[in-house]
Amino acid sequence: MSSTGKFKGWRLTLGLIVAPMLLAIVYYGFFAVDRFVSSAQVVVRQEGSNPGAQLPGLAMLLTGTNPASREETLYLREYIVSMDMMQLLEDRLQWVEQYSKQSSDPLFWLATDTPREEMLKYYQRMVSAHYDETTGLLKVEVQAFSPELAEQMVNTILEASEHFVNEVSHGIAREQMRFAHSELEGAKKNYTQRKEELLNFQDKNKVLDGKSSAQGRASIIDALEAEYSKERAVLTEMLYKLQPDAPQVKQQQQRVNAIREQLGAEKRMLVSAPDGAQLNVVASRFQQLTLDAGIAQETYKTAVAALDNARIEASKKIRTLVTVVSPNNPQIALYPERLYNLTTMFIALLLLYGIARFLIASIEDHRD
Repeated sequence: MSSTGKFKGWRLTLGLIVAPMLLAIVYYGFFAVDRFVSSAQVVVRQEGSNPGAQLPGLAMLLTGTNPASREETLYLREYIVSMDMMQLLEDRLQWVEQYSKQSSDPLFWLATDTPREEMLKYYQRMVSAHYDETTGLLKVEVQAFSPELAEQMVNTILEASEHFVNEVSHGIAREQMRFAHSELEGAKKNYTQRKEELLNFQDKNKVLDGKSSAQGRASIIDALEAEYSKERAVLTEMLYKLQPDAPQVKQQQQRVNAIREQLGAEKRMLVSAPDGAQLNVVASRFQQLTLDAGIAQETYKTAVAALDNARIEASKKIRTLVTVVSPNNPQIALYPERLYNLTTMFIALLLLYGIARFLIASIEDHRD
């Protein structure tokens, strides 16, 4: 190999391996700040679910049973890394001021006047929430430059998360119950109104049952018509035997006239009363009012049942936040992982160096 080739090789080694490694060593040795990690694992569960009744371990995985509420847990994950949570932590812990105190690590600088959008990106680097599809657990991690602040932030996040879960589930339940109550009140009011109309109608027309009264009047008319026909036949028979001015004939004629007048009066009361109180109209109106009251009663019963069902469904929608693993007070800094990062970087640089040497050798072969 010529001296020019050796010079190029050393220059490549210096540029791709030595210089980056020196920079990394200087950074991790003198500038990188220790970051302490506090974590917790939580799960959103249905209110009243019995953990002891769930299938344990492998049986749960085989049957697909999962007592956790996946949808609400994913909502919670998004809430934890949202600007709302970031602002809540600032209001309670003033985390921006505490993070901005470190000024030695250039990769984790934070100014107090940083725009909110950029601050959110920084916040999401330091606070993470990972959902485990297998167990249904949500792992919350916070990196801070002091173990006390890391633990305080996790505790505050869990407290706010519990409030968030309660508000979401109870809000849905309250809305369902409010709607069911309003429907019940409307049905009850309508049922009361229909009953009052029916009672007023009965009181005004002096009938207990319009249909029965009409049927009773029709029965009386039938009986009078039968009696009228019978007495007419008797009168006709008397006229064959006696003179029209005979006392017996006159008496029978009076009886026939009396029955005819009574029959006419009964018929007029049934179908042609001048004041509109004829029994057929009363019966028809009474039947309509009874039908309306019956429908209102069934609607009221349905509303009562709907309220009970809404109460049951609302109780099923109540969710609570269960802390499976409590926040820890870290004793050692997990980040930065200096030795691991330097080793990984050195291996990556060696691979990059090998690729570069291969490309250079291929180009030189083509030139030759």
